[in-house]
Amino acid sequence: MTLKRGSGTFSYYELLDMCAQPACPICNLGNKSASRHLRSFIYDGVNNVPLRAHLRDALGYCHEHAWMLPEAGESAPLGIAILHRDLLNSIRQRLDKSQFNKSGKRSLRSMLSGALKRGEGYAKSGNPPQYLAETGICPACERRIEAENLAFKALMEALNKDDAPMIAALKNSDGLCLVHLRYALEIADTPEVFDHLVTITGGQLSTLIADLDEFIRKNDHRFRDEKISDSERASWKKGLQRLVGPQTDPPE
Repeated sequence: MTLKRGSGTFSYYELLDMCAQPACPICNLGNKSASRHLRSFIYDGVNNVPLRAHLRDALGYCHEHAWMLPEAGESAPLGIAILHRDLLNSIRQRLDKSQFNKSGKRSLRSMLSGALKRGEGYAKSGNPPQYLAETGICPACERRIEAENLAFKALMEALNKDDAPMIAALKNSDGLCLVHLRYALEIADTPEVFDHLVTITGGQLSTLIADLDEFIRKNDHRFRDEKISDSERASWKKGLQRLVGPQTDPPE
């Protein structure tokens, strides 16, 4: 059956088309729109000042969409490097102005639960969903949060004791992603633990930003003959990881 194109809106016809595809047509349409935006960002939006300001306020794309960026076009690595150099520098500047504050702590579950609910956008807009809202949490996510809470407890105790092996290991690691850094700073019990986190992370971000600077510079046609080091080549992906965490691996 051929559908006639009448006076309906473009989205109307897109939804008709999506109804012919597997899975929820609303999801399909939303995913298609998100993919279109990401391709547009990589193609000609990296230097869009208002969009970059918006992303700076949001501290980048969410985990799902951030990891769609590498597939958004051939120039994705350079675009990701430029974006995340900006975002990581903004975080470093915020860290430089941060001060220890023990009050107002929340659990890791409460901080992450909003991100696990598809209705988060409605909640932020002041219109939380009334129907078919989740009343529980994914059991795999629950196990992950339990393990992370145990890891945070061990980390806080070690840093509080100035545990040299833990401090060295943290310094030599790729560091905490933004979500876990934010939570670690919030649950820090003493100024010493807080300062350890700020100092270690600040040093790591400075190194990563320097690698991003070189990756961006050496992608300029004027410097294409200069060899890109392994750390510089990996910097755009590490920038993603610092903002949103590692890409989710499929189950074994």
